[in-house]
Amino acid sequence: MNRERLINTLLVLGVFIGISLALFSSIRDTNFDDSRDWAARVGGAEISKEKYLLQLDGLNSDKRVPLNKEDKAFVLERMIEEELLIQRAKDLGLFSTNTMIRGTIVQQMINMVISENSLDIVSNSELESFYEENKGFFTNADRLRLKQIYFSEEKGSALERAENFYLELIQGKKADQNDAEGDKSALEIPDTLMTLAKVREYVGPSLMQVAKMLQPGEFTAPKKVIGGYKIIILLERRDASPPKFEFIRERVKSEYQKRKDDQALRDYLN
Repeated sequence: MNRERLINTLLVLGVFIGISLALFSSIRDTNFDDSRDWAARVGGAEISKEKYLLQLDGLNSDKRVPLNKEDKAFVLERMIEEELLIQRAKDLGLFSTNTMIRGTIVQQMINMVISENSLDIVSNSELESFYEENKGFFTNADRLRLKQIYFSEEKGSALERAENFYLELIQGKKADQNDAEGDKSALEIPDTLMTLAKVREYVGPSLMQVAKMLQPGEFTAPKKVIGGYKIIILLERRDASPPKFEFIRERVKSEYQKRKDDQALRDYLN
């Protein structure tokens, strides 16, 4: 344990020594000539003068007295250190191996792609048309008749068997041909229309939420449950009366924006 702590300490010291040496050489490569658009060069990267001035404005707004030379040098020094750390992270391959960094980058890219959508003004007529085209989506199921195909881990290869059966369903296997495919469940679902509350008792709240979004003949991918995996197949549904648009306008707007963002992301990736 002590040896591991010593190694980590030496690594941290090495990083800071490297940063200090690079910082010493980088600060000398600065520019405040108005004819150029960079304030400093760090290796092959440039710190833009615009970004530097924005940082100065941020610091200036927090101070009661005007910035002096030391303040400006401090801001530039911090920006150079940040760039050095980013370059070092690239050298270590953290952008491709660290899940937290990758997740942050992906989320920021998504935010950048969909940011323009948030500026668009959606008219009431657009939302009403969207609601009419997707009325079924906004209508809650009142009763469901479904069946579950259960794959027990006790019999082995539960996920593999579930995925194979799921592929068969995708390829057109009929729901009435699958009774012999799964394993016996401790709680069998009755073959009748049931209220959502009753469905919840048999399959749990998570699967109930998924099931009520299905249309007759549709099915879920394998879902992990205690002791194995389940595939839910919806056989029949009875819907409640569609809600009035005026009562769920904000919900319609939220779903409209979500689908618009999804489409913008797909268009960007294509």
